[in-house]
Amino acid sequence: MARIREEPDLDTRISLFSDFLQAEFQYDGFTYGVGFDFTSMEALLSRFLLKDSGLHPEWMEAYTTDALGAKDLSVLHVALREGILLQSQVFRAADSGEIPDHFSEVPNRARDFLKSGFFLSLRARGLVGGMGLHSSTMTPDQHDARFARHGHIVVELCRQFHDIACWRQEIIAATGLTEANLQILSLRAQGLRDKQIIEITGHAHENSVGQHMERVRQKLFAQNERQTLSLAAGLGLIGQPELPDKRLLDLERTAQDVARRAGWLHGMT
Repeated sequence: MARIREEPDLDTRISLFSDFLQAEFQYDGFTYGVGFDFTSMEALLSRFLLKDSGLHPEWMEAYTTDALGAKDLSVLHVALREGILLQSQVFRAADSGEIPDHFSEVPNRARDFLKSGFFLSLRARGLVGGMGLHSSTMTPDQHDARFARHGHIVVELCRQFHDIACWRQEIIAATGLTEANLQILSLRAQGLRDKQIIEITGHAHENSVGQHMERVRQKLFAQNERQTLSLAAGLGLIGQPELPDKRLLDLERTAQDVARRAGWLHGMT
């Protein structure tokens, strides 16, 4: 982890980590994603940022082109539930009809490329994410037996990686936040007042500070300025604000939506 931490960008860190997982634990496929829009289940699934390594190009092209992220049960699991979901569980649920056809499409199409693995929900600094470790060689029975023996080690390594990962550039690209937005955000996180921020940035009017903060709030789907600062800190956009909101992400409405429309998820783990 010390070597991974030294790398400046997320892609290089993922490459090093995925290479290690393949060499030590036979996971030749790796996915890692984070979500930051929890206004609805649809928003969560469609705006979940995803990185991958080692997966078959044909499968990833289909996943992207056909927008399968919006139909992916594993994404829903890692974002809304804590714990582990085995790939074998998903396959069995799809075969038995436990999950709606809408969510069965992804595991049914993935069978040609992924034989086994697991999905893990992750929480760190208010950042909600998840990882999928996949094998194209181990059968589900082989994997699950191996996971029963060594899974706790792999899971701990994944959690450590999530602790040191930084999605800053990816979040900026996804939201369209500008350097001016980020500068105002950073100064506000330091506890500076509008007049102080204007003196530093050279903006002509105090209203411009509020406009920048409102744009950031909307882009991060936060409820107020306090939560905006906390979310921004969790996403790596700024350092930790002076008055962090302990409830970094409000998942209540989304959780209620899932309970109403997808109660079958609760029985899978």
